[in-house]
Amino acid sequence: MIRFFNHYISIGVLAVLVGDMTFAALAMGGLVLLSGPFPVIFPPHPYATGIVWSLALAFLFFQGGLYDAASFEVDRRNMIRLLSAFVLLGGLGILVLKAVPAIRLGWRGELALTGLTLSLVAFWRWVLILRLPIHEWKRSTLILGTGQISRIFEELNRYRHNIRIQAVVDAQKIKEMNLARYAMENKIHSIVISLKDRRGTLPIHEILECKMNGIEVMEWPTFYEKNMNKIDIMNVNPSHLVLGDGFQRNRVTVVVKGVMDRVLALLGLLTFAPVGTLIALAIRLNSPGPVFYSQERVGLNGKTFRILKFRSMVTDAEKNRAPQWASEQDPRITKVGRFLRKTRLDEVPQLINILKGEMSFIGPRPERPYFVEELEKCIPFYGLRHVTKPGLSGWAQIRYRYGATVEDAVKKLEYDLYYIKNLSIFLDLMIFMETIQVILFGKGSR
Repeated sequence: MIRFFNHYISIGVLAVLVGDMTFAALAMGGLVLLSGPFPVIFPPHPYATGIVWSLALAFLFFQGGLYDAASFEVDRRNMIRLLSAFVLLGGLGILVLKAVPAIRLGWRGELALTGLTLSLVAFWRWVLILRLPIHEWKRSTLILGTGQISRIFEELNRYRHNIRIQAVVDAQKIKEMNLARYAMENKIHSIVISLKDRRGTLPIHEILECKMNGIEVMEWPTFYEKNMNKIDIMNVNPSHLVLGDGFQRNRVTVVVKGVMDRVLALLGLLTFAPVGTLIALAIRLNSPGPVFYSQERVGLNGKTFRILKFRSMVTDAEKNRAPQWASEQDPRITKVGRFLRKTRLDEVPQLINILKGEMSFIGPRPERPYFVEELEKCIPFYGLRHVTKPGLSGWAQIRYRYGATVEDAVKKLEYDLYYIKNLSIFLDLMIFMETIQVILFGKGSR
């Protein structure tokens, strides 16, 4: 893992991304060479066209899940995904390249460029997988202590992570082993300290010797955050959050984020107006009641505001009842409402909340005061999610399914705190890209 703009990214995934974009650019170079004997395919501005083409490829591959490390395997499903992405790339290329005169290509050039790119990228991925297998890039890791590892041991050892758990050693075995010699003989790259009670247990001098020999040493919370992209709130001390890095508020980032929110919200409202009119009509025809639904939510610094949505439930769905989370096949949801929730179109009116400065495009989802009060009683650090503006989408929304229990709220808070700790424009962009996947494929809706 490397840290890029405050976010941990797998070296293997980054290498594949850079390789894909490089070979897409090389395909443009090949097109220029082919334009000698076949001048009808010559791109008028090869550099600009190559940049747009490479970015389009990265975007479509990202949406197709081709940068999940599990996709770096040769099997039928991944080959179909790769070919499907190129079909879309060809179609998107036609639209983009024809829409912008400076980078316009004829259909022959478009076909040749798509074929060259497919050949080069497929060859690159074949070489990467079969000749430079990324399984061997995994860092061998030794964990001292078994307190927190059992519940995620299998997840940490899955192919999509760039670590290999060499051993998990309990407190008694630590006393009996020569840690430094074991680490050297087994070529350990990282040592993780996962002991709650360390007095008289940790061989400090041997751990120091390991560190002096280039072995990375870290505590469990740092290891968990680095490899899981979330914070283990049930096993982290407040001192780790206070003394560790992150949770910084760069004024430039806050200002840029705020300006982008308002500009994009205004453009979104203007663009969506015709579709919104059709949705409003469908809601009125399907179920009696208002088109919009307003509900109190907790925002920045605990201040409440009224969130706006297209109504997706029957009118007075909670009349004379305590607030409750939506459930699967919830009978309160209307037919039109189920479609709106599946496609996330019910959330579009929140662009007004963003325009008013009550919300951001990216941030923790705002919760109702009733649930906030209850969750703060049983979940540590829950109130920290209110130190930034709530968002239309967020890290927890794209990484975890819809939450309807306290246990779900704990899992989602782990992701929310990771986002708050590592807030950056780059991370916002990643979340925005993955949100498109959620909208296109309806992941996690309820």
